[in-house]
Amino acid sequence: MVLAVFCVLSLLALSSGVLVFVVDSMARATFCLLVSFLAVAAMVLMTGLAYLGIVIILMMIIEMVIMAVFMVMFMMNPAGLMPMSMFHNTRGAAVISGLVFTGLAAGIL
Repeated sequence: MVLAVFCVLSLLALSSGVLVFVVDSMARATFCLLVSFLAVAAMVLMTGLAYLGIVIILMMIIEMVIMAVFMVMFMMNPAGLMPMSMFHNTRGAAVISGLVFTGLAAGIL
């Protein structure tokens, strides 16, 4: 039973984590990230680390609510729900990430 719950929570964390990068609005990405963090916190609770699990839950809920409030205040589109492109300077980002990966891989060796 515990293994089944762990598998469900891990699939929920992974799928909602992927959805953060797939959805086309900032508000939906924020709530997908919250679901992912809450699933991870539930897995931490399953390991018997009650204090750490509760701290993760409280911290993530407060953080995501604050992020949503600032998103509503400062975004040009209403409440961050309008579709928008989440990709900016993809070529530059690919070059930078490749360089960082190469540097980290060289540091390991």
